[in-house]
Amino acid sequence: MAREKRSRIPDLGRPEVTELEFGKTTHRVAEVEPMDVDGVRTMTIGTIAWGVVALALLPFWGNLQDQGRTWWLWTAFAGLGLGLMGIEFCKRRRDALAERAATAPLQTVIPVDELPEEIVSDAAPAEPQAAPAATTDPAQERPTGRRRRS
Repeated sequence: MAREKRSRIPDLGRPEVTELEFGKTTHRVAEVEPMDVDGVRTMTIGTIAWGVVALALLPFWGNLQDQGRTWWLWTAFAGLGLGLMGIEFCKRRRDALAERAATAPLQTVIPVDELPEEIVSDAAPAEPQAAPAATTDPAQERPTGRRRRS
């Protein structure tokens, strides 16, 4: 199904490429790490951009009023304010994820090929169990939730 393919120029630090074939299509997938996992940098750059736009429009307040386009300035201020809230949200999220990772038990993933034989044979899947019998009670088949008043 998936076959490994060596990168063309491994000396330049390019990631290894895996080709996945699904039916008639082939997809190339590279093993790369995400650049900004917590979003703080992205929110900061966006907030700075909205602040620059707000400052750039501020000297043109009179022209914007004459043309009925003061909403441009208010949009920039809204982007700045929401960006500041977003930065704080992303910082709290990043800190909560770091705290959860620090308190979580360490889990290591061992490929099945490297496991001892007795563990692999013990972990063999059991025979599938039969699905529970379906009930014919119409009261149980109705979706649960709020009823509408007629």
